[in-house]
Amino acid sequence: MPDPIAVLLRFNGDPDDLLGRFEQALGAWVEAQNDDYSAPTMFAICRKKNGIVVLSGWENVDAHKAFGQQMGSHLEAVGMTRPDEHEHLRIAQLGLPPA
Repeated sequence: MPDPIAVLLRFNGDPDDLLGRFEQALGAWVEAQNDDYSAPTMFAICRKKNGIVVLSGWENVDAHKAFGQQMGSHLEAVGMTRPDEHEHLRIAQLGLPPA
């Protein structure tokens, strides 16, 4: 993977409600993609006391940006707003070699 990146998204609110809505939005995003889209290299969603945390891994910043630009309308469609927090972490900064 050239220049891999991990992204943390935090959404505040009822974790069960947010989890269901986010999964709906994610499914709609996947369905809207062509065969040549850049899928995340990893994806995890975790509940926390006051919301959810989404961790995704991407081949590069451009792949993540494409996801972020397209995902907004799918979030809105399920009644969600943009994340309350958004953090980029370069994989190399975490001390892991690129895959």
